[in-house]
Amino acid sequence: MNKKLSVFAGEGELVPAILKSASDDGWQIQLLNLSARRDLNDWAPMAANLSNPLSILMKLRSFAPSHICMVGGLKISDKQREGLAGFLRNKSKRQRTTGDTGMSRLIGALEFATGAKVIGVHEIVPDLKAGEGLLAGPKLTRQVLQDCAYTLQIAKKVGELDIGQAAVCVGNRIIGVEDIAGTDALLARVASFVKEGMTGNSSDPLILGKAKKPDQPDTTDLPAIGPDTIRRAKEAGVAVVCVEAGHSLLIGKSELFELANRYDISVVGVREI
Repeated sequence: MNKKLSVFAGEGELVPAILKSASDDGWQIQLLNLSARRDLNDWAPMAANLSNPLSILMKLRSFAPSHICMVGGLKISDKQREGLAGFLRNKSKRQRTTGDTGMSRLIGALEFATGAKVIGVHEIVPDLKAGEGLLAGPKLTRQVLQDCAYTLQIAKKVGELDIGQAAVCVGNRIIGVEDIAGTDALLARVASFVKEGMTGNSSDPLILGKAKKPDQPDTTDLPAIGPDTIRRAKEAGVAVVCVEAGHSLLIGKSELFELANRYDISVVGVREI
């Protein structure tokens, strides 16, 4: 098998972990750096400017990958979205700004243009995907588990509107939802709500839920939590972090679980939503 992997690298600690795992597994790697990070020099990164998609395509064709993987978070401007959408769709008319769900649907165009298969990070490191049930922290009551399912349903609704992948609830009350600023900003807002006495003193716990957007492929931008999520959840007064089992990623799993146990934050994977 021709194992040549082009990695589009965004932000986050998952990127070097994926690169090491792929290298250890015998992949020949081309690293296309989409961000300004400087910690990947050992992998001979090549700058990939989304404002110049033709240059990216030429680099891909020069390397001739068998597979392509997108790793890490990325902030994309409206102009970059329009340019990339227009290029991959090969239309001459002006492209409208494309949301995250629309961008993920362009994977097929990437495969068509390069002949490579786009794969998810979990296909390189299979144990990244969250399992079902209590993963760390204190045991939850049946009522709290029902509240977790409700929070994930709200996260799904947010995803239907292509806004974000996360929500924070207490009981059946929605405290906040993720927007373009991401999960960290959501937790920062929740922390301010708690500080102002607007929430956080109920007998029901604050719950952060993250779920995949409807129709979102598993090959890009799956909802993920890591040690930093647990730290920020602690600062925000969140007592439970729930994720969609089988469709979410756990980054830095051992440290994530250690922190969750230390802070008495329950981490749970819920299958049925």
